[in-house]
Amino acid sequence: MTQTRSIESLGVAATIAAALRTGLLAELVRGRGTAGGLAERLGLAPRAVALVLDVLAAEDLAARDGDGFVAGPRLAALAQQPGGVELSLGMWTHAETFLRLGEPYVMMDRSPAEREAIYRSVVSGLGVMFDAAASELAGKLPVRPARILDVGCGSGVWSLAIAERVPEARVTGLDLPAVLDRFTARAAERKLADRVATIPGDMHAAELPAGGFDLAVIANVLRLEIPTRAASLVRRVASAVAPGGALLVIDALAGGTPAKDHARALYALHLGLRTREGQVHSPQTISGWLADAGFSKIEPIEVAAGAGAIGGLLARRT
Repeated sequence: MTQTRSIESLGVAATIAAALRTGLLAELVRGRGTAGGLAERLGLAPRAVALVLDVLAAEDLAARDGDGFVAGPRLAALAQQPGGVELSLGMWTHAETFLRLGEPYVMMDRSPAEREAIYRSVVSGLGVMFDAAASELAGKLPVRPARILDVGCGSGVWSLAIAERVPEARVTGLDLPAVLDRFTARAAERKLADRVATIPGDMHAAELPAGGFDLAVIANVLRLEIPTRAASLVRRVASAVAPGGALLVIDALAGGTPAKDHARALYALHLGLRTREGQVHSPQTISGWLADAGFSKIEPIEVAAGAGAIGGLLARRT
């Protein structure tokens, strides 16, 4: 049965890749079309289009609409993700080139100036993607910080979820200047505008007040750094945590079961497809960095919701 499922999964993946490369998925996102009409517009074989549409419909990527087809719920959701369908699925179709040449599909770990332009365009979508996971994690957090520093905050999805549960909390978002308007916009949407402040700059260089925060958050950032720079960032941020405070690392930390290990391996490949040097650091490695930075109590926080094998490590300074 497992072998049959694997073969079927390969068939589905190949079908989706073909639909992406021929423009069929993009046409469905644009609007309704019959199999014949879609084939004519794209210069494809009508019979093949009809059969492929049946598979896409079975995968919720297409949906029947009378005698035609429209984008299904999964395809519509992909279209709303950062980079849209082309980036979400196109990255996976690049896997063969990556395997042969080691060249990523895109590079999201470039210089700060290049990162600024890339992340400004995607962080709002990432906020939507991680909204449920952020809410779940905030509900499990065993601390109630009044002063929160969010390093590489993006949209602030993680820290603002905590602030929503802790009325006395104020959040300071640190990120590149062009990204911070996404952070303040999300805060305004959540009616938290009067409880946020910003530090514009490179997280590796911006000045941080020593011991100025009860909780520092480093979410989905360390994966973009080589080990030496990641460890250096942890030490740097640790200096901003007050005595008795904590540092929360959120990253691809889930593991320990076949399903979680599978999700983590897939995420590591996905990271390789979009970075030159990005890598998934293990919970043990990150725990070592936290211990070296002066944190003595480190505990995992499991997250069921969200993509990317997300999990948390909460390190407390006693």
